[in-house]
Amino acid sequence: MTGRCFLNPGDLYFGEETLVETLLGSCVAITLWFPQARKGGICHFLLPGKRRVPEYSREIDGRYGREAWVWLKQQVRRHALVLEEAEAKLFGGARSLSTADERLDSAVGEQNIRFAESLMAQAGMRVVNRDLGGEGCRYLRFDLSSGEVWVRRGGALQIAANERRTG
Repeated sequence: MTGRCFLNPGDLYFGEETLVETLLGSCVAITLWFPQARKGGICHFLLPGKRRVPEYSREIDGRYGREAWVWLKQQVRRHALVLEEAEAKLFGGARSLSTADERLDSAVGEQNIRFAESLMAQAGMRVVNRDLGGEGCRYLRFDLSSGEVWVRRGGALQIAANERRTG
């Protein structure tokens, strides 16, 4: 491994011999690993998509899953790889915020999960691992020298209910 990279929401990375790390809540990360070439890529998206994006688009917003997926496919072509040879892994989509008396809506995470799984099915991708849904956050490490992904889970972020003051 020669480098290290941290992905913020909406960031994208494709390469080799790098340790890529990110922190996921309701966001979803898609990793692609090409064992023969020892290269891979990852996206960290916040929402499924806002619009259709042409496969050749240069204006990509990685915050949206549809655009992040287009970017990953562009990188696969740029590196002369075959998408169907990739090992795909999916992570995230959790309910990551809660209050003391109730859980917050998990709709965003669920939408992201459905979207990512739909993308994989449409592309005929082989998903070799998933760690999706649930509660809390995930700290993810993707080693582009081996294709291994490590996940460490954390609890949901507790938000204190606003106290009403009178007087």
